[in-house]
Amino acid sequence: MRQADITRALLLLHRRVAKELKKEELFKKVVSTIKNLVRCDGCAILLVEDGKISIAASIGFSKDFRNMKFDVSFKPIAHILKTGTGLIIQNTDKSRFSSCLAKNCQMKCIMCVPVKLNGKVSGIIHLDSKKANTFTKEDLNFVKLVSSELSSIIERSLLYSELEQLSLKDHLTGCYNRRHLYNDLNKRIEECKRYKKVFSIIMMDFDNFKKYNDRFGHSRGDLLLKFICRKLRKILRKADSIYRYGGDEFVVLLPETNKEGAKVCARRLEENVERMNKKIDKETKITLSTGVAGYPEDGSTPMSLIKIADRQMYKNKSIKKTSH
Repeated sequence: MRQADITRALLLLHRRVAKELKKEELFKKVVSTIKNLVRCDGCAILLVEDGKISIAASIGFSKDFRNMKFDVSFKPIAHILKTGTGLIIQNTDKSRFSSCLAKNCQMKCIMCVPVKLNGKVSGIIHLDSKKANTFTKEDLNFVKLVSSELSSIIERSLLYSELEQLSLKDHLTGCYNRRHLYNDLNKRIEECKRYKKVFSIIMMDFDNFKKYNDRFGHSRGDLLLKFICRKLRKILRKADSIYRYGGDEFVVLLPETNKEGAKVCARRLEENVERMNKKIDKETKITLSTGVAGYPEDGSTPMSLIKIADRQMYKNKSIKKTSH
């Protein structure tokens, strides 16, 4: 690859990804661009996070490759992580790494180049060919330049992801905010319409929270909300989401859960907050009131579902007051 070709190739890469900020789409564009510019059968970007390897994007590979589970002990990856340098294997049959490859592997020539963030390997650009002796030093130098460009692109994308997360989450509790709740409910409703599925929501309100704030101050009240939300997240499933609706009101979204299942979950949340009283303040007695609504029986819009759950929650709250 001549210098003029390399310059043109990098300009093309920049044009393709300049406006893209979402990591998934960005990586797809990078691998397709590299594959068009370097002679190879497949190109992939592997990410290294917390000692684990994942495939961020790939092109030209079978489903078997996309389903492969890579490990940091995989010899070529271990070599790159240790040395921080790229490598070309011109003939896998004669390579010291040949024992790592599956028996039916068709890769004969492999090139891997690390992507570094703050001096640490955070990704690997992988190219391979079914023909031996495919890649040249010029190819390696070009992919190294792409790797350098990709580092700054990833940094920009990570910053965007952080900002996006901040716009979706409540800064105090770390729960999703009201705007994100409506977005998720609309998506869930469309999905459930299409696939004939169900979901439920739980509206939650902390009883005596104002009393606690008046007694101990808003700073202690903020710490209490953070503490309880952290505990409640551990009780919920990974698929469930919790949103701060406003003040001390929260909504839980339970995918693929009918109304009866949601009621069981609501009772479990109430019981856990009741048990937390011992650690909070026995005199104030922070408890949880909940109301449940299910799709499709209680409504087909976010507002209708929230209205039903909210009404049920206040009904349960008033029953709790009269019983004490």
